[in-house]
Amino acid sequence: MKDIKIKDAAYFPRPQAIYKALPIALTMGEAAAEYMAGWEFNGLIILASAGEYDDGKEWLHVSVSRKSRLPMYEELTRIKRDFIGDDKKAVFILPEKEKHVNIHDYCLHLFYSAENPLPDFTGGSGSI
Repeated sequence: MKDIKIKDAAYFPRPQAIYKALPIALTMGEAAAEYMAGWEFNGLIILASAGEYDDGKEWLHVSVSRKSRLPMYEELTRIKRDFIGDDKKAVFILPEKEKHVNIHDYCLHLFYSAENPLPDFTGGSGSI
């Protein structure tokens, strides 16, 4: 993984004041502090991290969770809007069963790359 300074990265989220910043130690510990930030809003816990994956591209990873249920679609789309942006494409990953790791029962994950490596899934129609 290359040295990513997310606090200086243009794509790293800077959410509105309604999101309460969480201490990094509460989220993932000191080792991840340079690459991660966390927030809380209305019972949602939002963690954002940046990294380079097997494709050699930098990706922003935004996870959103609740203590006792999965976030609803409306909550996930709000987090996408507020942490990634309405004008950007994000992907929600459902991995192969053998690659699925469940650290938290009620957590969903969004990924965004500024390089936008995904195809236009609309087939040119502009609508999915």
